[in-house]
Amino acid sequence: KAIGETGYVFTSVKVTAGSAEKVYLKSIRWNQSGSAAKGDLENIKTYVDGTAYDTAVSTDGKYYTTTFSDKGLLMDKGASKEVYVKGDITGGSGRTVDFDLYRTTDIGLVGENFKYGINPPTTGTSDPTDDSSNFSTGNPWFDASQVTISNGTLNVSKATSVTAQNIGYNLANQPLGG
Repeated sequence: KAIGETGYVFTSVKVTAGSAEKVYLKSIRWNQSGSAAKGDLENIKTYVDGTAYDTAVSTDGKYYTTTFSDKGLLMDKGASKEVYVKGDITGGSGRTVDFDLYRTTDIGLVGENFKYGINPPTTGTSDPTDDSSNFSTGNPWFDASQVTISNGTLNVSKATSVTAQNIGYNLANQPLGG
């Protein structure tokens, strides 16, 4: 993706409540394991079913955490929520962006009736047509697709409007080339 890309969806997961009880989605923590720096990305937000939620970024720029209100977002038995991370690319030519979920506990889930935390399963695929983004028993638990920030280009050509000249000492606004 090019620098200047806005509103890009980096990765997405679907969270489904089981049939035993309603489930609260309390938080999600994305692990940005690519080489892009914190300053290369802006307006990073977590979206749940199209609603934007702010993220708190760790000082090293590797973790983007969203906490959903005090109780969380309630999912009915068997219901699903689409959760994705979206933002703008503002720098980082030649670097990569990769928003993984490092551990199963990076998604905070709590049952409504029994009030216990729920660990998601360690198997499955996020996209049946894409074997590169699977859930696993290791770390990262969810290995998202990696996005490469494209290198820029620079074209240099001679301008005939600037003539050859000497550069004066300590004078402002002098053309250095054309």
